[in-house]
Amino acid sequence: MKKRYLTTIAFCAAASLFNSCIEETFPTDVASTEQVAESTTALEALANATAAHMNAYNILNASSAGSTDYGYPAIMTSRDVMCNDFPVSKTGYDYFNNPWASTNYLGNYTYQQIIWYFYYGLINNAHSTIRTVDPAEASEAAKQYLGSALAYRAMAYLELSCMFEYKQTGVSNLDSKASAEKIYGLTVPIVSENTTEENSQNNPRAPFYKMYRFILNDLNRAEEYLADFTRKARNTPDLNVVYGLKARTWLEIATRFRLYPEDLSTQMSHESDSELQDLAPLGVSSAEGCYAKALEYAHKAINSGVYSPLTQDQWHNTTSGFNKSDSQNSWMLGIIIGTNSVNSNYKNFIGNISPETTFGVANYKYDTYRMISKSLFEQISDADWRKVTWIAPEDAGKAPTAKYHTLLSDEIWAKAPAYTGFKFRPGSGEMDTYKTGAATDVPVMRIEEMYFIEAEALAFTQSMEAGVSALEKFMNQYRYTDGSYECGQLAGIDEFLDKLMIQKRVEFWGEGIVYFDYKRLKMQVLRGYKGTNHVASQRFNSILGYVAPWLNIYITETEERINIGIINNPDPTMVIKLWSE
Repeated sequence: MKKRYLTTIAFCAAASLFNSCIEETFPTDVASTEQVAESTTALEALANATAAHMNAYNILNASSAGSTDYGYPAIMTSRDVMCNDFPVSKTGYDYFNNPWASTNYLGNYTYQQIIWYFYYGLINNAHSTIRTVDPAEASEAAKQYLGSALAYRAMAYLELSCMFEYKQTGVSNLDSKASAEKIYGLTVPIVSENTTEENSQNNPRAPFYKMYRFILNDLNRAEEYLADFTRKARNTPDLNVVYGLKARTWLEIATRFRLYPEDLSTQMSHESDSELQDLAPLGVSSAEGCYAKALEYAHKAINSGVYSPLTQDQWHNTTSGFNKSDSQNSWMLGIIIGTNSVNSNYKNFIGNISPETTFGVANYKYDTYRMISKSLFEQISDADWRKVTWIAPEDAGKAPTAKYHTLLSDEIWAKAPAYTGFKFRPGSGEMDTYKTGAATDVPVMRIEEMYFIEAEALAFTQSMEAGVSALEKFMNQYRYTDGSYECGQLAGIDEFLDKLMIQKRVEFWGEGIVYFDYKRLKMQVLRGYKGTNHVASQRFNSILGYVAPWLNIYITETEERINIGIINNPDPTMVIKLWSE
């Protein structure tokens, strides 16, 4: 008798998009959850579905934010425009102007819902594997798929927590409201594979001391299950990706405990909570101990022998630059976008960031060029080969000289304004056909990040001089042509962090990484200054020594209505006045 190749897995989730039990159907050779766990093909399908969610298209199906609803790449761009270094030439077709760059519509709008729904959708996809695989009885192959799902879930919660946790802004009415409503230290609701529909209706935001343990518990399990895993493609987390996620997590925790010592005391006071007994305690008693953990895992990734920083030729390659994960040993994790996953000529990553296209908006047709900030560009040495990623002001309006690398004709190149970035190339160098040109890979984690974590962690575990030495070694070995990079005389650790972050901002321009640094280090967002190349409507300067208000993302009120346990962040819309000369 012929078997039916279907199995139905029922699940409940607490995010507002998934506020009731939903049934999903996955193709397998059998008809039960237990048998799915025994089918490598079925488990691989579940794992691929989780990886594919990173490129989720049109989650909300809402015209009000539809142009930014294309998955993780759009969230990367959203994060970058909230910071210093991602100005746009004109706002007419800038889909990220509202709310992220203009700081308008930051309250209960669909833009915020996209972020919330995307991450809980990713978590929900991971649960399809996590629920299915019982590690006590599973095969090694099944446990490896479980490990990858746990890594994706940990990444989702780490980023959700960072984006939605409220940090002091220096704006008194916001900060006092946050204090009165006791939201300091709260992250986001934890939806586990065991969360029921009833639980989800009163699921408060988890305090940081619980969230950190939940994330690290997932990563500890993933590290165990992925020990001998060899992946087929770089959109599936493997052991080194787990090391990278652990390095990111421990750096986040270390910075928190250094800047907020009272939070370390809170964490330690909850280490023996009975309600957290299923989650291993952090096992650290100092910020320095957390930096040591970040250093340990950054070193594990670096010393794996699998990855190496991008070379000058790889970075500037006009057909594969920042669009091919399998041809560049730098990429630890990426999103793989095939032609069948490109659904629109403008609603895609390349169309919103690459000036070497005729599709999308970041080109001469729509004058929505993505640029680097003038202030950061001026801090890039001529000896740094990354500098020619962007058009120098003295070269704007002219044909490109030999130092630049471009697919464009001289005439079209000359239309691009100063500081335009040419980092991300259309797929296969195809400028016109969006189905091909936008079918690229997108970086999520590169080995270069581990070198920056190493330098920062060394400064706090050994000495500032050790951190300086690590940063200088990286820059001179991998980014400078003449070995001339020096940090110079530094007044203290804050000045070293400034030097490090200058280089990290250059390195990860357009990759959505440095948002997390801005928030954890309380870096000032400074877009208004004499000679700025930020458009007038985006010249906002946050208060020095505090987190920019718009980095504290507002939770959708749809979630508040469904989940009575939610206490929301204050609405940060336009609380900072525009800078003017």
